[in-house]
Amino acid sequence: MILTTNSELRKIPQTRALEIIERYQVEKELREQIDPGISPVELICQWLKEEMYNEVVTFLCHALPAREAVWWGCLCLQLVTDPSDNPLPQDQQQALDAAERWVREPTEANRRSAEARSKRAELDNAAGWLAQSAFWSGGSITPIDAPASPVPPYLYSHAVAGAVCLAAILPDGSKARENYKRMIGIGLDIADGGNGC
Repeated sequence: MILTTNSELRKIPQTRALEIIERYQVEKELREQIDPGISPVELICQWLKEEMYNEVVTFLCHALPAREAVWWGCLCLQLVTDPSDNPLPQDQQQALDAAERWVREPTEANRRSAEARSKRAELDNAAGWLAQSAFWSGGSITPIDAPASPVPPYLYSHAVAGAVCLAAILPDGSKARENYKRMIGIGLDIADGGNGC
């Protein structure tokens, strides 16, 4: 079982899990089960014990800053792909590369490039969602020559969560449980200030 022994995670300054839960929609029944005073780490550990991996992924994606969340997604996809044995299609590899480029250098040019690569890869795969999440990290979501319209807060979190969950079931879903555990371990390392590697 992946349980963190830390009582806090450096990249998650909130003291109450509900401060993060408020950033996205959670089923009413699940939300009512969350102790109002529980910390983010305590909730993560509780959900891990209950093998609620999708919920942990979504929670972490909404807790992490954009660059850290996108980086986590990139590492998760790399974990389940092998360039020699199970390579990504070219459009997807280019989308993944664009997301990584934005993480390393979060410029407007790289953000817009990630958008273009996401459109080419489409959104039926983890790489496309990762490039889209880089684009949704901030700035305007309208074309460059149109009036600016800011990205809604935490929109990137939804895209990264989708990417991580898609990556976890690759290639055929048979290793989903194992993949989720390894990926969440990477996410917790990043949440505590590590690089996930």
